Amino acid sequence: MNPTWLDFLAIPLGRLLKFIYDFLHGAHIPGSYGIAIILLTLIVRGLLLPLYIKQIQSTSKMAEVAPRLQEIQQKYKNDQKKMQEEMLKLYQETGYNPAGGCWPLLIQIPILFSLYYVFQNPLVYVLGKSHQYVKDLITGATGYNITQRIVNEAQKLGLDMHFFGINLAQKELIVLPILSAVFSFLSILYSMNSQKKFNPQYSSSQTNAMAEGMNRSLMIFSPLMSYFIALQVPSGLVLYWTVSNLFQILQQFIANEVVYKKLKHKKEEEERKKQLEKQAQKMQEVEVKEERIENEDESETAKGKHENSQEDEQERIRKKELEKLKQQISGQHRTSKKKKK
Repeated sequence: MNPTWLDFLAIPLGRLLKFIYDFLHGAHIPGSYGIAIILLTLIVRGLLLPLYIKQIQSTSKMAEVAPRLQEIQQKYKNDQKKMQEEMLKLYQETGYNPAGGCWPLLIQIPILFSLYYVFQNPLVYVLGKSHQYVKDLITGATGYNITQRIVNEAQKLGLDMHFFGINLAQKELIVLPILSAVFSFLSILYSMNSQKKFNPQYSSSQTNAMAEGMNRSLMIFSPLMSYFIALQVPSGLVLYWTVSNLFQILQQFIANEVVYKKLKHKKEEEERKKQLEKQAQKMQEVEVKEERIENEDESETAKGKHENSQEDEQERIRKKELEKLKQQISGQHRTSKKKKK
């Protein structure tokens, strides 16, 4: 057994496992090694929690962006360059990162491989022995005997790797593989249901429909892969993976109750704000229209008054002229009478 390029992860993980084990074993807690693995799992998943929150936000943002993304794909289906430009603009505008949801999975891969080495070779990574020490120990042994020699040596050095009747340094063929497959299935199923519940438009677009199809495939193949891989690796790693999937379900539940509901509430508030803005805009348009009509009425009234005043003035002028004419006729009549006398 030689050093690996993952020793930079495997060694600190092994030392952390040993620290937890020593604390539990010193307290005379049964199954200390298995409980230490469970606590190690919770610590690792806790450290990955910020990335998981970003994954949730990315998933929610994806559901919002998908309809507009589909419009762009449909509009520029014959111009790939323009399509990529518009998609990039959309990502920048909304702050959506297509790779944002992949980080937790990508980071877990080297952690899983590192833990494989930890559980496969606890003498080196947990107890701090050299690789040469292990080579000398297993010289001449093959297959099952190699594992048994490592287990026996670890036992001599104070590391009991039994957990309620299961030797976590060896392969276990019944309980843990089945639990691993079951929790893997439940984790994917719960995640799918959560996406549908908190993103009603999730299955309405072609992009999300494809994602849902992939999830359904994962729901079938992931449990099968978990089961068959669990038959080939140390039981300690299977226990880690099983607890990790259980923790994933718990994370999803908390996300549903806290993060998704908060995002949903924020979205509803934005929708209400848009509706209020539309109503305010309509009211403003109505007020402007009413003001315009009122101004027109006032203008018509003023115009009517002006025309009436002109007519009154003309009437007064006619009356004056008529009065003057009467006076002239009356004067002429009196003059005529005087001449007759």
